[in-house]
Amino acid sequence: MSCENVKLFVGNLPIDATQDEINKLFSPYGEINTCSLLRQYAFVTLKGEGAADRAIRHLDGKEYRGRPLVVEESRARPPNSTKIFVGNLSATCSADDLHGLFSTFGRVLDCDKVKARLCSNVGYAFVHMERKEEAQAAIDALNGTMFKGLNYNWLKSNHSEGCVSCALNVR
Repeated sequence: MSCENVKLFVGNLPIDATQDEINKLFSPYGEINTCSLLRQYAFVTLKGEGAADRAIRHLDGKEYRGRPLVVEESRARPPNSTKIFVGNLSATCSADDLHGLFSTFGRVLDCDKVKARLCSNVGYAFVHMERKEEAQAAIDALNGTMFKGLNYNWLKSNHSEGCVSCALNVR
């Protein structure tokens, strides 16, 4: 059996989720090598052949404490790319909408939108831009603007997981 380690992104977690809960959620699918819990998302590294595939197959989209989980393989980004947290997203806003909006400022590598619960109508996303300068231009232009009916908050975060630094004081 392979000792393959696969890192998973786990999104749309309840704000009060605990490390212990995440460990219990993923332990049936394989040995947990690492688990880093942040605010409403986590990174879980599973060890063992097929462990990550089993976890994705069984947990992605599964309702967990009233929220549909997003479970997918974590993708490496280029070292100089910048990740932007976009909060207060309307449920009607798609990843394609965000891609189009941010593309006017530079190359968008990826948009990871966490689905809003329709009852709350608020979600969030991560937009990954190729260059730091382009990301900052987008933040400067878009912070506090209306898009799809909601006033958005834009925060820049560093690519290194677990290290989120607010670049703007919003609201």
